[in-house]
Amino acid sequence: MPRYISLHTLGCLPKPAFAALCKALFASEGARVVRIAAGQIAEKMLVEFEAIDHDAAQAWLRATRLNPAWLMRVDYESTDGGLCEL
Repeated sequence: MPRYISLHTLGCLPKPAFAALCKALFASEGARVVRIAAGQIAEKMLVEFEAIDHDAAQAWLRATRLNPAWLMRVDYESTDGGLCEL
């Protein structure tokens, strides 16, 4: 299934509210969330998820009330390029 990454602005979202948002996104129907990453200082969140196609990805984002700055289908990735574990 195609994978997508979307970027979202969080604003000043407290940790408990972010945790609740993550729980809700992982439990939502219409897409399968793979990973969520957020930067508290940058106030940004990346959501990596799988959806049938671009239209389904956009429909899922609307259904979850997420308004992305951008949505990208992942075509290429690298996991063996000398990454270090943080």
